[in-house]
Parts: sequence; C-alpha cells; structure tokens
Amino acid sequence: MTMLALPWLVLETTGSAWRAGLVFAVQVLPIALLGFIGGEVMQRYGAHRTMLVGDALRAPTIAAVPILHSMGLLSLSALLVIVAIIGVLGVPYYAAQRVLAAELIGADPRALTKANGVMEGSVNIAALAGPATAGALIPFLGAAQVLWIDAVTFAVSCGLLLLVPRAARSARGKAGGPPGIMAGVRKLRADPFLGQSVISTVVYGFLLRVLALALPILAYARFDGDARAAGLLVGGYGAGALIGSLVTFAVASRVTPERLMGVSVVLLALPLWLLVLPAPIYVLVFGAALSAAAVPLSNAPFFGILTARVSPEYRPKVLQSVITISNIAGPLGFLTAGFLMEHAGIQATLFVVAALATLATVNLLHAMRLLRVPTESPREVLSDA
Repeated sequence: MTMLALPWLVLETTGSAWRAGLVFAVQVLPIALLGFIGGEVMQRYGAHRTMLVGDALRAPTIAAVPILHSMGLLSLSALLVIVAIIGVLGVPYYAAQRVLAAELIGADPRALTKANGVMEGSVNIAALAGPATAGALIPFLGAAQVLWIDAVTFAVSCGLLLLVPRAARSARGKAGGPPGIMAGVRKLRADPFLGQSVISTVVYGFLLRVLALALPILAYARFDGDARAAGLLVGGYGAGALIGSLVTFAVASRVTPERLMGVSVVLLALPLWLLVLPAPIYVLVFGAALSAAAVPLSNAPFFGILTARVSPEYRPKVLQSVITISNIAGPLGFLTAGFLMEHAGIQATLFVVAALATLATVNLLHAMRLLRVPTESPREVLSDA
C-alpha cells in the first residue's frame, strides 16, 4: 500500500514527481550501501531477533509520517530521514526470513524450496493487492491516513514473530560465525556452484529493473500511447509472478529443486524474445507473464539449494551477500534502461534484455553441473584450520 500512498502524499504536498522519486531512491539506497553489514547483524543477534526488532522499530517510524503531516511538520528533509531509517531497518530482513526458515525447517532442499515459494508468493500477492487497495482507500481516507495501516501491519508482524518456536528464536551463528563483513562473498567464491551461479543472479537482478521500466514504454511506443496496453503488460507481468509462486508451492514436493530451477531459468529467458517481435498485445502479455512466472519458480529452488549447501554459521552472511549483490545491480539497471531507451530505442533495449537473459541462463545451467562438486575447496579447509 505504501508503494502508492507514499509517492501520492509527496505529489499532493509538493506536486513534484522528482521529489517522489527521490524519496524511493533514499529508501533503497541503504541496501546498496549497508547490505553486507546486514549479515554481520544477523550473525550477532540471530535471524529471529533481527526480524523482530526490524518490525518493532518500523511500526512507529512509519507512523511518524502521518503524525508529522497532521501537525504540519512533515518537510521533505524530515521525510527523507524517515524513509532512510525504514530502509536501514529493512536491510537484513529479506535474508533473515530465509535463515529463519532454515532454522525452523532444517536443511532439506525440497522443504526449503516450498518455504521460499510461500515467501515469494506472499510478496507477489502484496505487490498486486497492496497498490489496488491503497488506490481504493486514498480517496476516502487520504494518503497519510493509509500509512497508518502500514504501521499497524508491522506491529502485527512483530506479534506474529513472537509465536516462532523458542528453539529457532535463540538460534544464531554457530561457533561464533565467520569473521569479517565480506565472509559471505569469500564463501561464494570458494564454492564452485555458488561462485558461478551468482553471476547469473546479478544479471537477472539488473535485467528485471530494466524490464520494469521498459514494459510501459513498450506499450506507449508500439500502441500509440494506449494506457490500456500498458496496464495489460504491467498487470500481466504481476499476475504471472503470482501464478509462478503458486505453481512453485504446488510442485516443490514433487520435483527436485535442481530440475525445477533448470526448467524455470529457460522459461525466464526464452519468452523475452517475444517482446522483441512486432507482435499483437496478447502475445506480448503472454511473453511477459510467462517470464515473470519463472522468476519465483527459479528463485525458490535457488535459495533452497543455496541454504542447504551452506553450513549454518555461514548462512546469514552468504544469503545477505547474494541479496546485496543483486540489489546493487538494481539501480544500475534503472539508469541503464533510461540511457538505452533514450539513445537506442525500445526495440534495441528489449533485444539486449533478451540476449543477456539468455546468456545468464546458459551460465546458470552450466553452473548446475557443478552442484556435485564439494562445497569447500582444499584451500578453504586449510585456511579455516
């Protein structure tokens, strides 16, 4: 809901789209600047406590926006400070969810794939339903009042986390965990499969941001600025992601994570070539939806394999490193998309997206051949000893 309510509030109070964009940029910037530190926080305090504190502090922080707005004290600088704090508190949260899942479920790749599918699905359901609900409520309540609902959801989440079994609550890095904020990156480089597959993860993270900007511009350029075409493309992409999450949950117990990931990364790349063609809108929507459905279908088994492959003391920093590296590529994707579309056109941009996605898929399929290679190299074992 905040994805719509927050920029709407900025537009209502300032009338500036640039300032609305600046607010979002400040919120995601901590992920790029402080991402690797998130692994250190999880190692020291544990995944459960990290999530609990994050929710407990974000509830009053978000509530400060409507409070200050009602008092006439919500300046742009105050809002930027608030969203920066929200961003900082969210840095280790995504990785902490996956670490906590492993502590609750164990290291079975199929069970972890199913759990990751549930988490992917919850994110995609929220991404579809949240803005729609906010759009319906803002005319009646106002953008600032809708933010109260967001604050309440964090308080509810904090209460739900108190129901987590005590054994998982107290779990934290075994044997003290590896030293150094870059220990996760070193672990990735030492593992043959993870070291190669994370390259594709970065490329996908980059391309998904390019695609997010390219889809509405594609509709505008090919269908004479028809907003309905843009809505179909963007809505189809979101619906595809949700369907992919549901399919992940349904098949995770029946298909090995390796096979599921192998098929899904092919489905992620190939439909993108449909967007390059001068095809009717329904063909473009189908290509966007099928590619979007493959994102959770590939993410869930990848994180399941990764979590099972990494020893418990390394999990917080390895998971945080993968998420941070992927998010660092995100802002670059937005900048590159704008540059490419302005200087080369939408057709060339979509060709680059499809070609890079295909190369990333080929690289990941090759990396999967290394899954049976031991996770620790002799050099790493000697250095640990």
